[in-house]
Amino acid sequence: MYLKIILISSCLVQLTAAALSFRLIRVTGRSGAWFFLAAGMSVMAIRRLLSLVDLFYNNVAASSYMPRPLPETAALLSSLLILIGIMLVAPVFHNVRTVERRKAKEVFQRLDNIVELIDDAVFGVDIAGRITHWNMGAEYIYGYSRAEIISSAMSGLFRPDEAGLAHEILNEVSQGSHIRNFETVHIRKDGRHVNVSLSVTPIAAVTSGTIEGASFIVRDITQRVHMVDSLKRSLNEKTLLLQEVHHRVKNNMQIISSLVYLQQGQISGDGLTEMFTAMQNRIKSMALIHEKLYQTNDLSKIDFGDYVHSLTENIRASYAKDDYPLIFDIDISDISLNIETAIPCGLIINELVSNSLKYAIDSDGKDAAVSISLKLTEDGSYVMLVRDNGAGMPADFDMNNTKTLGLKLVNTLVGHQLGGSLELRRGAGTEFKIKFSELVYNQRI
Repeated sequence: MYLKIILISSCLVQLTAAALSFRLIRVTGRSGAWFFLAAGMSVMAIRRLLSLVDLFYNNVAASSYMPRPLPETAALLSSLLILIGIMLVAPVFHNVRTVERRKAKEVFQRLDNIVELIDDAVFGVDIAGRITHWNMGAEYIYGYSRAEIISSAMSGLFRPDEAGLAHEILNEVSQGSHIRNFETVHIRKDGRHVNVSLSVTPIAAVTSGTIEGASFIVRDITQRVHMVDSLKRSLNEKTLLLQEVHHRVKNNMQIISSLVYLQQGQISGDGLTEMFTAMQNRIKSMALIHEKLYQTNDLSKIDFGDYVHSLTENIRASYAKDDYPLIFDIDISDISLNIETAIPCGLIINELVSNSLKYAIDSDGKDAAVSISLKLTEDGSYVMLVRDNGAGMPADFDMNNTKTLGLKLVNTLVGHQLGGSLELRRGAGTEFKIKFSELVYNQRI
């Protein structure tokens, strides 16, 4: 009888220890140590059950197979110690797991509060487009309460002419695509339009991974859109104003040029006539800059190639003669300069080309040619070449000590205004090489 009680007690203790060990496997994240302990206690419990079966049903007599009281008592005591140890350790792991769960719950609660109280609208939809979640930000932006909007179709938030857009968004999301910062217009409960920026994220099922809905984050950008529109209108007004200023400056300079031309008709002498012609061309070169700026939408830069073509045509009209043709070869492509740089460059070209036509090119020659090129170098500076095919400068000519007003003006413009360098090359004709960097543009707007 004693042996039966020992076997039954030992079996129950071992089964309890095995059960607690299997429980701790879940608490400790499937720890291998608890698994082996649980498996061992289960095997021992099964062995005790088999011994009990032999005692109760087979009536085994005293033999070498008969369990002994003393070893079984020792096994019971060891099982009790193991059970007591497990019971002492189990609450520790249980408390750890409880704390972890409480912390996880607090984290989820904080995240839920953030989502609920954020100013942006956050709502969820199922794969059919029915609204399943609606935070307070959505109530503020759209005017619908949670009770009013839940289970409603998301397409009701879109304008009637963009109803198909909601289906397109859902189709993209159902394929796993993310939509970020998509700007559109939604309709509030009171019928007012609101400019919004959408970010849509697909929601997948945890087990299967299939897309079962989407999360919308909607930001009200109405104020920003109105501000941008206001800035655009203001910018357009300032642009029109500056264009009008350039137009008036150009007209005033044309009036000055006309006055010079009328005054020229009242004087005699070739020297004075040439002086007034040069003055007229200088005024026209500056007026042409303002005319180009009036005709463009970008008031910070002008197309310098187009400007030089127009400038040389004005010079041709002033100096071309019937007894020989005048050819201009202009190599300037895709270069735009700001007004601070373009005006001195235009004046330099005007002076050098006028000087070539007046002095360097033989009036009895044929195919008189002037070439102008402007290139951007690797270091960010510009190289401008003005070349003619005339007789060339005298060998004793000193560019730095010239008495000609036009070349003095070129020296001043290159050295002082552009901060560049000027090099004179002699040969078959004359070539001026000017290297400079674009001046800093003083922003007007």
